[in-house]
Amino acid sequence: MVSESQLVKRFSELSTSQQSVETLSLFLMHHRRQSQTIVHVWAKELVSASVDRKIAFLYVANDVIQHDKRKGGEFVKDFLPMLASAVQHIVSQVDDATIHKTVKRIIQIWNERQIYQPDAIKLLKTSFENGIQKKESDDEDDEEQSNGHGKRKRTDPSSTSASTSKRRRKTKRKLSLREEIRRDLAINPIPVPVVDEVIKMLQELENSPSSDADVREKIAALPIEVSDSNLLKNLRDKQEATDLYKLVQMAHGLLEEYNLRLESELRSRRYAAKMLQGYIQAQDRQIEYEEKLLEDYKNKLSKLNTIRDEIDKHKKNLPQDVNNMQVPPLPSAGDLFAR
Repeated sequence: MVSESQLVKRFSELSTSQQSVETLSLFLMHHRRQSQTIVHVWAKELVSASVDRKIAFLYVANDVIQHDKRKGGEFVKDFLPMLASAVQHIVSQVDDATIHKTVKRIIQIWNERQIYQPDAIKLLKTSFENGIQKKESDDEDDEEQSNGHGKRKRTDPSSTSASTSKRRRKTKRKLSLREEIRRDLAINPIPVPVVDEVIKMLQELENSPSSDADVREKIAALPIEVSDSNLLKNLRDKQEATDLYKLVQMAHGLLEEYNLRLESELRSRRYAAKMLQGYIQAQDRQIEYEEKLLEDYKNKLSKLNTIRDEIDKHKKNLPQDVNNMQVPPLPSAGDLFAR
């Protein structure tokens, strides 16, 4: 049994050389009973990999999927929900037309060898096009930013004022948390989490700092003097000032530590929301694929039912079993000449 840390190490050593890809592919096939964990780590390491190594992850996936097709299909099934986002991520991150052609060719091979259904191939092709569009959009944004720092272009004043007002209107609107997460997922996709990982994170959030009643009671019990500077004038001597200073220091430490814990919780909740959103998106894609697959097989079943009904009708017009039929004996030669 291979651990997640061992998988991370293996993927960190992956390069685009044929030997590296084939070696890792054989290793993964040897542990194909852990296909879910392997695919999860594969996706996570793909996102964090350097740009020049990202395509190597698709090489490995392709090699594993094609070998697995003949051995059981665990990887074929488990890779499917991840491939669409992986294809879009690679194409949008790698600025190399040759790599783009390679990705397109791999999808074409999966189609030609019928590794995935036509609907899944269509989804992968759509993800490829989305990745290209995202790459072009990012390049345009970079070009606009560089133009902004360089020489100013001479433009029509009316168009400039219009674009400026649009930009102002844009900056005024604050994105909701859901919009931020969706945008973040589009820019930095995360691997589809394993169900156990989602459950574990949600359980951890149940015991979060925001639900720590003891600390909140301590903060609520702090005297008003620590938060109202107007009461400083009521201090009568140096001893009272020293006591209040110590109290303020204690309150400061308590609040500072609690704020740090709350910030950590906020980051965890944002990541949990992103994780759940990514999981929902992957499930939506899988549902769409399964629904189309179900519809396809329903049509096939309907055709089979029609053929069966036709056979039943045809059977009614056929004679009974020839072996059991009562056939009158043929006349003998004597009977024929007697007539």
